[in-house]
Amino acid sequence: MKTDIHELLKKLDLTEYESKTLNTLFQLKEEKAPEISRDAQVPKTRVYDVLDGLVAKGLVIEIQGRPKKYRIVEPSKALTILMENKKEEMKKLQQHVEDLKEQVSSTIDLDDEEEKVLKVKDQNDFMRILEQELRNAKNSVITFTEKTVKHNALKRALQEAKQRNVHVKMLHSNKDDDLSHYEKHGVEIKHVEHGLEAFIIDDKKLVLALSDLKKEKPEYHFTIWNKSPMVPALAHYFEKHWNE
Repeated sequence: MKTDIHELLKKLDLTEYESKTLNTLFQLKEEKAPEISRDAQVPKTRVYDVLDGLVAKGLVIEIQGRPKKYRIVEPSKALTILMENKKEEMKKLQQHVEDLKEQVSSTIDLDDEEEKVLKVKDQNDFMRILEQELRNAKNSVITFTEKTVKHNALKRALQEAKQRNVHVKMLHSNKDDDLSHYEKHGVEIKHVEHGLEAFIIDDKKLVLALSDLKKEKPEYHFTIWNKSPMVPALAHYFEKHWNE
């Protein structure tokens, strides 16, 4: 039990010596520094600094006298203080992360990318990269799907796109697949045999699977092509089938 409390206190951002000292005071309630040092196995040269730190955190009360003693606050109160401090730290950390996201995003202009061919060993890696690209859509996404339609990554990306008011249209090859998730979130769908896994983002960027995703392969190739000359041709092919 004592070991479990010690580990929990460390997770609540107390140091090794602070955790041992507070854990010991949970048992002793009130004691002089030398006895606390001995019981907690904290060096005498450090125990006063540790106790002063715990007093500053509101976890321990210093009782004046000769010699002075140290008393634990109500244990439930001590744990509440530590938990609230942890929550506040996580809140600040989350804000730092959000600020960093904005800074990093502002330094990367994805539209500067031209053509690149990528190779991955797992289809899931392709789907993760595709999800990243689709999250940058601002106005429109038109998709030719076969196997990718079943992946959660595509479901998430297109759902988020619709939440950003991006216009999403899909030509899907297999009319027997369950596409209710997409329909629920406002993706427009028509069924056409086409044999492609292709995604046109904002009428300028093309993400195209070059390998057959229906087959197991040691590696898969795909291209991400900004301002691709293939976009108008594929968009025309899409609209032709969409309007039929």
